[in-house]
Amino acid sequence: MKKIIPLIIFVLILLVIFLPRFIINVRIECKSQVGNCPNSVVEKISPLTGKKLSYAKGRLTKTLTTEFLVSDFSIQFKLPNILKVDLIVKKPIYALRGNDGILVLVDKEGIVIEVATGTNLPMAVTTEDLPKVGERVDGKRLSALKLIDGVSKMYQTGTGNIEGDTLLVELPGPVRVIFPLAGSDVEFLLGSLRLIYTNMQDGESRGLYSQVDLRYRNPVLR
Repeated sequence: MKKIIPLIIFVLILLVIFLPRFIINVRIECKSQVGNCPNSVVEKISPLTGKKLSYAKGRLTKTLTTEFLVSDFSIQFKLPNILKVDLIVKKPIYALRGNDGILVLVDKEGIVIEVATGTNLPMAVTTEDLPKVGERVDGKRLSALKLIDGVSKMYQTGTGNIEGDTLLVELPGPVRVIFPLAGSDVEFLLGSLRLIYTNMQDGESRGLYSQVDLRYRNPVLR
């Protein structure tokens, strides 16, 4: 009898651990670091509500692992029947607009997160076709986005125009800035602009020039 009791306890423990996976129909609750989960993610995981715990958890893991909007996630089962999903979702920090007015939002890695109708994010305007959601912008346009982001932080000018291999930005003054995009060192260009523009606004050259061309080793003022 003494040997049977531990065996019974062991079996009960196994039942408590594994049986719910096959008999409980789950309800899914999804949250992210910014509040609600993105609608596109909710649409993919909501059909798993009402499914068995084991199946639902497996499908959730597979879906979220391949979801480009999700940087990281955790799944936790809470009694009586809740699968709690916590996401870290990618956030857009740039905007790219086409001449047709279509606007896409881009994350720090250059991946298009969503199509939007408006934004306060730093924005580059392009005449080329825009990448689709989930696609990555090319190196030239990513450089343009990084440059306009830096200009926005320094001078609160949040829009620039991509023309060929250059980015054109209008600063107060007015001063037009021409950035190169092909093989550009973003930090170096922004540092050069800060130094030159400060001298143009406060030094002896104040009001003498209306354009800074940074495409050359020695920037050209006109």
